[in-house]
Amino acid sequence: MRNIKYLLSYIDLKMPLHKKKIDIILANKDIFFIQELESFLADYSRYLEANNLSIDYGLDAYIKMVKDMIKCQIKFMRTGNYPVSNLSNTIADVYNNKEAMLSYMIGLALSQYLWESHYKILQHFRTALIDNKENIKKYIEIGPGHGLFLRHAITNLDPGVDFVTVDISRTSLEISKSIIEHAVPDKEVRYINKDILSLENDQQYDFILMGEVLEHVEQPELLLRKIHDSMATNGKAFLSTCVNCPAIDHLYHFKSVDDIRSLFNDCGLEIESETVVPVENLPMEEIVKKKITINYSALVNRKKYD
Repeated sequence: MRNIKYLLSYIDLKMPLHKKKIDIILANKDIFFIQELESFLADYSRYLEANNLSIDYGLDAYIKMVKDMIKCQIKFMRTGNYPVSNLSNTIADVYNNKEAMLSYMIGLALSQYLWESHYKILQHFRTALIDNKENIKKYIEIGPGHGLFLRHAITNLDPGVDFVTVDISRTSLEISKSIIEHAVPDKEVRYINKDILSLENDQQYDFILMGEVLEHVEQPELLLRKIHDSMATNGKAFLSTCVNCPAIDHLYHFKSVDDIRSLFNDCGLEIESETVVPVENLPMEEIVKKKITINYSALVNRKKYD
């Protein structure tokens, strides 16, 4: 497990307290997870090398992201507010900043395996995808980011599925495209650089994925209604977001899981299954009291009366 050993030694050198948290997570994982992580890191390294980057760049990007989130969390605990207040500033400072966006996406990809909450949401997505595989002919992903979810969809769904991605950030979309072309070079995917809200409603999709996007906008209900209208009659959508989760590009503050559920309901969406994962291993009562981040995902459909 050469790649895992290098990752752990590097993080231990740069951020020893965080390395201890990763040790605790890995100690409770089975051999299948360890093998999957090793395989992911090997491919992750190949992608970086193909783009004239090193594994150290990837690990530094991850460490920077963790440190940025810790700073945001400290400020949030002091003020009760997220660090940014409008989308235009975030677009300029992050989404259209190629260097910042590349670092963010590369670091975020590692979190899918190194953070228990992110990995559980990935597992939830995999289950939802496989359970609905037979009915998926048209698939759209909004804000594909590091491309890991899209890659899983491409490799697990039938070859004839039509894949579309939409992202408001051209920089982010180019990064996603480069990752997918590296991982599955023979698969045709349509990449659309647009605000999903401006996309014409002339297509409906059997499966819609929107991961970690709702907290990045000022009016998440507009996105949810768009998803409702873009969903085929028997279609599904997999949505993830977070509660009490300040970050350099998070705008909308969900204060509880019930806030999310209520918004889904108001936008005509019915929850089929959900995953609620606090980032700390504490009783839920303490999580809520201390405003500790909770990661959340749900598989939804249109309400039956629609």
